[in-house]
Amino acid sequence: MELIKAEERMQYKKRLKAQCVALLRERIDTARQAMESAQESANNEDKSSAGDKYETGRAMSQIDRDCSAGQMDDAIQEMLKLQSLDADKLYEQVNNGAVVQCGDMVYFIATGLGVIHHEGHKVIVLSPMAPLSNLMRGKLKGDKVTFNGNDFEIKNVF
Repeated sequence: MELIKAEERMQYKKRLKAQCVALLRERIDTARQAMESAQESANNEDKSSAGDKYETGRAMSQIDRDCSAGQMDDAIQEMLKLQSLDADKLYEQVNNGAVVQCGDMVYFIATGLGVIHHEGHKVIVLSPMAPLSNLMRGKLKGDKVTFNGNDFEIKNVF
């Protein structure tokens, strides 16, 4: 990936951020649907003559609903963090919102989505709190970083 002009870098970052937003929206929608399905299941649990079976079924549905609600809340918090990043800003040193190229790897310091595929490249979307993000923070193009016994050079930051 060779983005030379500042405008190319900015457009790339905007498209990358948009893809991350879409992935988080998908997570939020999936969690919401699971939560609603679990709630519906709890509401529809037939009360049988075996009261324990009914109570157990409702309790399991409530646990499923709570778990999905927690996942949805986490995704919403990640979305808020991601949306607060300014994709129009280009960085010279690694910071929240920066795209970092190290050899063939591309990192986006934004939110903890993990590996995604963006425009034919594998991009690792890292939480700003991730250990690798913390190691790279403040580094400049040309600086070297060692992580898990692997050395790599920062080829580009924007």
